[in-house]
Amino acid sequence: MVTIRDVAKQAGVSASTASRALRNSPLISMATREKVKRIAEKLNYTPNFTAHNLATNVNNTIGIVFPVDKGDLHKNPFYIELIEGINQVVNPQQIFVTVAIGNTVEELLQNIKMMIDNSRINQFILLYSSEDDPILSYLQERKVDYTLIGKPYRDANRIPYVDNDNVSAGLDATEVLIRQGHRTIGYAYTSSSRLVQTDRLIGFHEALRRHTLYGYDLLFEDEVDDKAIRGFLQNHSEVSAILASDDILAFLVQKAVQRVAPDRQIKLMGFNDSLFAELAEPKISTVQIYPKRLGRAAAQLMLQMRAHDRSEPAAKIIVPYKLVIR
Repeated sequence: MVTIRDVAKQAGVSASTASRALRNSPLISMATREKVKRIAEKLNYTPNFTAHNLATNVNNTIGIVFPVDKGDLHKNPFYIELIEGINQVVNPQQIFVTVAIGNTVEELLQNIKMMIDNSRINQFILLYSSEDDPILSYLQERKVDYTLIGKPYRDANRIPYVDNDNVSAGLDATEVLIRQGHRTIGYAYTSSSRLVQTDRLIGFHEALRRHTLYGYDLLFEDEVDDKAIRGFLQNHSEVSAILASDDILAFLVQKAVQRVAPDRQIKLMGFNDSLFAELAEPKISTVQIYPKRLGRAAAQLMLQMRAHDRSEPAAKIIVPYKLVIR
């Protein structure tokens, strides 16, 4: 049976270098990686990742951590596209993903603890960023590698993350509504502890401030219900447009408005450029934030973590966005 040492011997490198080359490690030059792969193919060598894990006390698996308040997970294409983007990067490296989900913070923490202690997983991608997140604190305590999708609330210079410029995106989306003639606009969102939503809210109010216009916040802490929409429209009869923190919320608000105030013409705009915005009637303008690119960028940061000098500022990647006007 051909071993990694056989491959390394013919390639003229150490066994550890050959192993890293087969795993496409950025620490190994492209020329060496290609040479080792040619020899491995010639010898019909197949990497034994299980043995590698046992020998090195690590795992070739990345843990993907979903937020606890994931009520829309089953219907939100945003998360699916994030996973697709991550897989596009890690699959060619023979790195696998496993998911950490919990209905409570305690349950999620327990799942992550088992992943670290029992499965030897020491790299995680958080699909969210929340204020005072105990999950992030636990990963920092355990000194494992992690990357956030979303700007951290604090210590952004030492936490690796990928994100869009959500303040600018919120500002630009509001500018679209202003150019369309709307002078009193609402902003609908579901969480004051999610930086992505509050950043878009900041951009929303900055655009209004620049034009000396009025805006009103509409926070749904549980679900979009007709009573809340009816009350908002009655209290703010001058509102003619609502910017929502994502397409799903924009779609739900649109349907609620059509039920409780069918004669009221409210323009909706969201984020993510999902099917919800395209299939809505009337169609909903949106901001494309490229979740697959966010996922790929997070995975690329994860692969670079082992070569990262922790005394230097952590890497971050800002993914562009695009306005989609309908």
